[in-house]
Amino acid sequence: QNIVIFGTTGSGKSSIVNILLEREEAPSSNDAMGCTATVDNYDVSIDERKYRIWDTPGLNEGSEGLVPAKLALKNLKSFVKELMRDKSRAPLFILCIEGSQDVKAQLRHYDSLKSTIGAAPFSIVVTGMDRCWSSPWSKWWGEHRKVLQSFGVDSVDHACVCTLLDGD
Repeated sequence: QNIVIFGTTGSGKSSIVNILLEREEAPSSNDAMGCTATVDNYDVSIDERKYRIWDTPGLNEGSEGLVPAKLALKNLKSFVKELMRDKSRAPLFILCIEGSQDVKAQLRHYDSLKSTIGAAPFSIVVTGMDRCWSSPWSKWWGEHRKVLQSFGVDSVDHACVCTLLDGD
């Protein structure tokens, strides 16, 4: 089973990969600049099932970034189309949203991929909940429901998480 994790630079994509791997293998950073330049894959077994997790470059870097935004989106769309050729095994797409950042701006990335993803399984992971002091984990989704509804994603499976590792 393929799992594609996508979202903005700094949204916690690589940190989610490391949590699923239960080790720090995917490069991650707290910097504003991205650290994932290519689509990288990581294999993991969870409950005796094998998964291939795809970590993707951030979709919002400027022209001076590691991968400029337009190129990152173009490359991601091409990658997704190639992955979707196997109609029997649609990948799971996970949009990473940084909970303390502008949600609407981050959801625009899903909007630009929606037609490419089609009816494939899709969920959202909201990261950075350790920085959302005004909105506890249990209330974040409800407080952002209107903007989520405007993108048609208010009823998708989701998780609100903190990606800090022990000792951070």
